[in-house]
Amino acid sequence: MSELDTRKVLDVTTVEPGVVRLAICDPERENRLSYELVDQMMAALDDLAADQSVKVLLVTGTKDIWCAGGTLRMLKEMASGEYDERRLLALSDRLLSFPVPVIGALEGHAIGGGLALALCCDLTVAADRSRYSVNSANMGFTPAMGLSVLLPAAVGHHFASEMIFTGKYYKGRELADRRLFNAVVPADEVLARAFDLAEQIAEKPRYVLELLKETLALPKRHLLQDAIAREPLMNRICFNQPGSDALLDQTYLN
Repeated sequence: MSELDTRKVLDVTTVEPGVVRLAICDPERENRLSYELVDQMMAALDDLAADQSVKVLLVTGTKDIWCAGGTLRMLKEMASGEYDERRLLALSDRLLSFPVPVIGALEGHAIGGGLALALCCDLTVAADRSRYSVNSANMGFTPAMGLSVLLPAAVGHHFASEMIFTGKYYKGRELADRRLFNAVVPADEVLARAFDLAEQIAEKPRYVLELLKETLALPKRHLLQDAIAREPLMNRICFNQPGSDALLDQTYLN
């Protein structure tokens, strides 16, 4: 399913030899996971994966928002069964299976599905004042895109449980010691830190990077298979509860 509006919401540029930047640029929708963004990101990842000149992929957003999770339309059509949640899980897998390292430069907020995308990056740099959250329980459904398994793997069971159950919005500086990000710095330093990591990685032979990426990402890919089997079922149960649609409307922007 695709929305009628097919405007471009991604920008792909070569920053320097071996380093490609994939920028999420849909400020009108606050960089939310719309049909266009999911489809265009999948297509871009496929194209870039086949480009042997790419050694590092840098994923950025806008200064204020990296990715703010699903649009209300997407969530409502997930709730009704019109949109298959497995397409979002496929996007997570596409990032995890990308043949070379992926760096997430999170200048702005990463919420819900946006945080899931960040967890699918191999390295992440976050901003100290931006907010990061698993907010699905606030809206009456369970995490998607592998968050239920990838977050505990990153920060441990207890803190992941706190994040998921409470739906709290954490500032980057509150997460600096939680192993969620490689670095937490002021927002105006995020891109520079991420570019520095990318340059160091791009110095290595691609075949070395490919082997390391496949090996290091394998545990996450195995975990994602568990999520593919369970997360859509959990959300099917949630969205079938009386009043779930009204709760989503009431809490979506909160």
